[in-house]
Formats: sequence, structure tokens, C-alpha cells
Amino acid sequence: MLTFPAPDYLSLTYRNDLNFLVVRWLRPVTGDETRAGYALILATAKQCDCPYWLLDGRRRQPADAETTRWGLTEFFPSLSATMGRRVFLSQLLSPMYQQLTEAMPAFSIAETDSARTYYMRRFNDENHAVQWLQQQQRASATP
Repeated sequence: MLTFPAPDYLSLTYRNDLNFLVVRWLRPVTGDETRAGYALILATAKQCDCPYWLLDGRRRQPADAETTRWGLTEFFPSLSATMGRRVFLSQLLSPMYQQLTEAMPAFSIAETDSARTYYMRRFNDENHAVQWLQQQQRASATP
């Protein structure tokens, strides 16, 4: 297990036993902190060569509309080009946060877009979030 330096609102750990990057948002964050945090997450993922991310957002609040737009239309779609392969994002959210995202058309559009280059699922149970990432690993390993 490798732990990486991060600002006070983020915890970054690479679990080499699972081949996951485990990211925990530790408090509510601003839009600027969200962007900086995701830049750091991407740099860490590149350093570890890890396309499987467990993103624990249970301690943060939903992003504002502009930050959400940036994530879904700019940042996440650029991940596979930057990483050189598809990236799998398992988001662990509080039940309230998950309900809010389910009500936002932008999330369902992003998740069902046949041209997407990343896969994202949202959970409020860590076991299910981990299981989904492990399923994606197995599916990616199958020729």
C-alpha cells in the first residue's frame, strides 16, 4: 500500500493488493479544490499506472453545476487519452448525494453514452463499490 501526499481535503492511497487507487474526500470542497483534487488524483493514477479508482465522496457535498459540467464534459472524458486506456470510476456517495446525482440528467447521459471512454458507477455501499471495480478488472483481463 502506498500513500501519497495530498491537501487536507483529500486522501490518496494506491492499494497494490487490489490494483485500486483509493481516494477519500475528507471534507466539503470548493469547485477549485475539486479541480485541483482531480488533477492530483490523475497524476497519482498515472504514477501508479492504475485505471481503477474508488472515489469516496461521502464526506463532501455535491459539486456546483459548473464543476459538475466540467467533470462530466471535460475531465472524465479526457481520462482515457491521458491514461492510455479506459478508466473505471467507482463513486462511493452518501445516500442523499447519490439520490441527487440520480436526479441529474447529465449523470445518466454520461453513463449511457456509447462513445464514452470511461466507466462510472455510483454506490452508497463500499463493498458494492469494490465488487464493481473487481468485476471491471476481471472483464478487462478477459480476451
